Amino acid sequence: MGIMGRMAAYTGKTVTWDQVIESTEDLTPPTYDPKASFPTPPVAVPGQTKMA
Repeated sequence: MGIMGRMAAYTGKTVTWDQVIESTEDLTPPTYDPKASFPTPPVAVPGQTKMA
């Protein structure tokens, strides 16, 4: 439910449970190395950000 709410807020659209389950969005970091620098993702703009 938390991820579903995040997707709805970021896209500015109603999101269904089926869309969440079928989504290819990956929220995991590229590596779990604590010494690695993580890239900053682009800022989500409601109504403009596309759902993966």
